[in-house]
Amino acid sequence: MPTARSTPNIAFIKYWGNRFDALRIPMADSVSMTLDAPTVEIDLDHAEVLGVQSFASDGSERSLKEKDIARFQKHLDFTKRYLEHLGVPNAIPASVTITIRSAIPPAIGLASSAAVFSCLARAYQGLISPTIALTDKQTSIIARLGSGSAARSIFGGFTALIAGEGDAIDSAYGEQCAQEKHWPLHDIVVVPSMEEKTVGSTEGHATAHTSPFYPARITAITTRRQQACVDAVLTRDFEKLQAVAEEDSLDMHHVMETSDPPLQYLSGETHRIIHEVESLRRQRHLPVLYTMDAGPTVHLVCTEEAAGAIRDFAHAQKDCQVFETKVGGGAHLV
Repeated sequence: MPTARSTPNIAFIKYWGNRFDALRIPMADSVSMTLDAPTVEIDLDHAEVLGVQSFASDGSERSLKEKDIARFQKHLDFTKRYLEHLGVPNAIPASVTITIRSAIPPAIGLASSAAVFSCLARAYQGLISPTIALTDKQTSIIARLGSGSAARSIFGGFTALIAGEGDAIDSAYGEQCAQEKHWPLHDIVVVPSMEEKTVGSTEGHATAHTSPFYPARITAITTRRQQACVDAVLTRDFEKLQAVAEEDSLDMHHVMETSDPPLQYLSGETHRIIHEVESLRRQRHLPVLYTMDAGPTVHLVCTEEAAGAIRDFAHAQKDCQVFETKVGGGAHLV
């Protein structure tokens, strides 16, 4: 029975919207930094029928909704379909039992699904290793089938989700851009609200195409932003990374807010934190950028020299929870 461990990632170029929703094949590439915390662990074993249990870090069991169980079943079905594509249709003969232990609060913009499904994909890799030795690329495809962003958490350091072409099950995959030790960045995560968002990312992706600003977003990513972000990472150019990451984050939320129905993930507290970070950055010339996924949570990514000041700023925010993270090593078997 394999056990895997994984963590979230924070995207600098955001994945939002699919060209094929069912298989979570994105419209455009994206880039992220894998974090070293908070963690998810999953035990996986063969079973006759699907069983899923989820526990918080204090050991208390989390109640899973029917739609959560259905998502794991759908992911298993797609995983079997992909394994059939690889020529090993009986690698998982019946079903599995999944035991999750997660230190990540769900649905607050901290990429809990990315951590869970990258962890599960790595556990599947371990479970079926007597039948087939999956590569990291193949494992990232299995992760993507549960959560598009999860494909990036398979790898440590800095990773791209490559959109590819067509609608084949393996057309989009994760690809490492730079290793964990390439650039020791920190991500100080400020969570203004622990309340779960009412519209999850999966449902939100389906509305992306309804925004009149969505085509321009995809064009900007494919013609300029993606390459600019990768170049900034490879050359460790923080000023360039800050500019493109903040532009892309605000652009994604503009698309969300102009979709039908509109999605308002950012709160007044989110905007207050952003404005205060901008002021602090100007006053003290700190290398720090802000970026937000689908939630009110603000990720403050900074260099080692700014980490102390940003950590102090984060902990001074009233009624906010803070996670202190840095670039991490990706999903792995324990």
